[in-house]
Amino acid sequence: MRKAGMMKKLMAVFLCIAMAAGVCACGSGKDESVSKDTGTKADAKTGEDSGADSASNGENEDVVTIRAMVQTWGDGISTDDAIGRYIKDKLGIVIEYTDVTDDKLKVMAAGGDLPDLVELHNDAGVQMLDNLINSGALWAMDEWLENNGENLKAKIPDGLKYSKEVVGKGKTYFIPVEVQTMNEDIPNKNGFVGFFTRWDYYKELGCPEINNEDEYLEVLKQMMDAHPETEDGKKVYALSGWIDWGLWPYTISYPFSHGYGNQPNNQLYNKATDELEDMFTEEDGIFWKTLAFFNKAYRMGIMDPEAFTMKAAQYDAKLANGEVLVGAYGWIQPDPEVCGEDAGMFVLPGPFPYISQIYPNESRLGYGRNNSLIISANCEHPEKVMELLDFLNSDEGSRLVRTGIQGEDWDYVDGKPELIGKRLENFLSNDTTEPGYASPTGSQGIGKYVWFTSQTATNQAEDGYPLDLTLAKEYSVRSVNAAEKDFCDYYTNGEASYPGEAYVQLVNEGKMKTIGKGGMAVGLMGSVSDESAKVFTKADEYFQANIAKIITCADDDAFAAQKQKMINDVMAMGYEKALEEVHEKFEEAKETAKVFE
Repeated sequence: MRKAGMMKKLMAVFLCIAMAAGVCACGSGKDESVSKDTGTKADAKTGEDSGADSASNGENEDVVTIRAMVQTWGDGISTDDAIGRYIKDKLGIVIEYTDVTDDKLKVMAAGGDLPDLVELHNDAGVQMLDNLINSGALWAMDEWLENNGENLKAKIPDGLKYSKEVVGKGKTYFIPVEVQTMNEDIPNKNGFVGFFTRWDYYKELGCPEINNEDEYLEVLKQMMDAHPETEDGKKVYALSGWIDWGLWPYTISYPFSHGYGNQPNNQLYNKATDELEDMFTEEDGIFWKTLAFFNKAYRMGIMDPEAFTMKAAQYDAKLANGEVLVGAYGWIQPDPEVCGEDAGMFVLPGPFPYISQIYPNESRLGYGRNNSLIISANCEHPEKVMELLDFLNSDEGSRLVRTGIQGEDWDYVDGKPELIGKRLENFLSNDTTEPGYASPTGSQGIGKYVWFTSQTATNQAEDGYPLDLTLAKEYSVRSVNAAEKDFCDYYTNGEASYPGEAYVQLVNEGKMKTIGKGGMAVGLMGSVSDESAKVFTKADEYFQANIAKIITCADDDAFAAQKQKMINDVMAMGYEKALEEVHEKFEEAKETAKVFE
């Protein structure tokens, strides 16, 4: 999930976030790689004679401009925002950035014109990495890391080990992102991904007990029947979806609510059993159960038909306007000015066995090769790029890009880090004061450079507080609204201060389950061959094109017939052979995982 994932999100709050990872919260469809080996393996550039030194303040050096293609929510130059200017003053580095997309990545890689710093993401990046290494297109980081990079070594040791020993075969060609440490002491404000249900309408029904997903669908229908339209006359639906993140609406919420995670090559990962499950060909698998669930909702008349035509931004707008009663993630909530102050969305106990990522989970390898930072062999100043990456993995740099500038956006008060000034006012007002101040596209630049760092927002700095201070427990408490307080009062008699704490209590009471970490092998899997990758991409595109056909089937017989057709069509693509390769990679990864035990 870019943020798997899970705004792209899953941010993945998310992700949260988030997300959320977890999630591979990727906000775009999968594209096949067009990069090819050159025929003979060339040694990638090692950085010899690079003149690399340790981090400097840049005061007595010429300013160096770095071209970067990373998730930045737009194109521009770092001197246009306050955090970018801080980086220039600190390091003598200016960043010319362009937002990464699979299409840009494939075209530039094929033409040998990669910028200095690149974020490989989604399946296109995964498929491309080995080819880039073998063709000598990447700069090896090892000589610089011998005498530098103390922050990277301290913060992501397993990520560096994985890059060098597993993928690079002795050389370090990439740095993974979203390395996360587990912390059960700071529950996420409102979970991550799943089924976030309109609390005010559920309470209006008397909070009926829900023991399974069929009862849940019936409750949703009652809520929808009681509120068929918004106040401005828009049709209301219980469930919906969107199309511009590929199959995300069907690979995240339902599978994650059953203890699964998503993986490349159309695989889902059962965290409880440490097993891979193919999405498309496992007839009794979790993905087909997902589609059956949404088909049932459609036949009940509670599934939005626009789910098969609209984009994520339209979906979010419907959630905010009260046109959809269940959100796939917790970071978009009903607009209180439109829906009322009691109109929160939370995960209810009962319908599904698991709740995903109620607190930061352990992810020692981050997103591994699925989302990583590389330096092009074309780069004229690779040591400056490494200096930037190392700084952004220090406590100072990581908090800078996520919370803001010390002394301006946050500072130590009585020995504790706290938000101050406009940053605090903006946070407490829910972005109504100084709107956009903490947006990646705002003039301060908060959040714009988060994908340049390998650490997640919830990781703790040396002072014991999250890198993103807004995720500290005290700020979750200070920002609680009426709906969140009511939810906590109902389920915990006021013991929980915010929904995340309520979820933890529900887990402790046995009313929900959660999994803090899964096995490491899935993160260590090598990439499949180009031929297999093309098969997986073709199958994914086929399912995207036919998702409406399966969910809108009129009855069980029609669903079964369409299901069998889709499985047969995928198998005819040479899928079985490609799937065998995935299983081989997984078994190899299990052996590799022993290195990290």
